[in-house]
Amino acid sequence: MPDAEKSLQEVWPGYLEKGYFDHSGNLILDYVSRDWIVPFAHDLSSRRPPLTATQIRRFFQHCRAIEAKLRAKTSTWLAEEATFRLLDAAAADALGKDKPKIPVLFHDFIKLNVAAVKNEKDFLKGFLPHFEALVGFGSGIIREQRN
Repeated sequence: MPDAEKSLQEVWPGYLEKGYFDHSGNLILDYVSRDWIVPFAHDLSSRRPPLTATQIRRFFQHCRAIEAKLRAKTSTWLAEEATFRLLDAAAADALGKDKPKIPVLFHDFIKLNVAAVKNEKDFLKGFLPHFEALVGFGSGIIREQRN
């Protein structure tokens, strides 16, 4: 299988197999580590179509809006969970267009992470820091690929 066609599990073996947290309840460092995130960001930006800054920010802002409501206590996880799960549908839609807007690898990232989030802790302390690391480390890489 050519590199461009590898699945997320092939690119990042064991990804999310144990969830976001180690046996002590701490975030697994690989999910925010430059050593893992930078190569993954390079993979995302080299796919066809490449992941753009606009697309990654669109998905990230969706999550930040949910986070803001939870942290401000203007909503609950129970009320916001469906909105979060719609992220998977948005990724499927972006991939399913006549001219896909995101690479399959990013779709897999969203799909697997939406499935891995089981509760508010998973969302706030697992997925969000992981996604934030991808946005942070990936923004320069994604911009470089566009130029």
